Amino acid sequence: MTQLDRTNGFKVRGLNPDVDRLAVQSTHQSTFFLTYKRRLGRPKWHEIGIARDELIVMRPYGAAPVIEIEGLGGPHGVLIVEATQSCTRTLRNGTRLRLSLKPDESVVVKCEDWKSPRREGTEHSRV
Repeated sequence: MTQLDRTNGFKVRGLNPDVDRLAVQSTHQSTFFLTYKRRLGRPKWHEIGIARDELIVMRPYGAAPVIEIEGLGGPHGVLIVEATQSCTRTLRNGTRLRLSLKPDESVVVKCEDWKSPRREGTEHSRV
């Protein structure tokens, strides 16, 4: 089993049309935009997996989306959700958090076990 096979997860959905301009950026995965699509009167949930050493940043581009995040649990402890201009919260399995983002505000999601890199840049061996 590789390191990426053991992930935590969360679900996110947009509650207004501004979520079409909300980018989800990751240190391990490719960037994508959430979509605001009502299905039978309810916004669509997007499930996102997060590895232990991964950071996920959700950032609006010229919009003020309202999002709801639900923790799905996993082997790496609780999720830490940091909104840059409003709050820092922890999400356990099944816990929900609703955020009204400002146009320049971003949200960082990481695991409880997250460890920052020990060194910056590449390391060269000495001869």
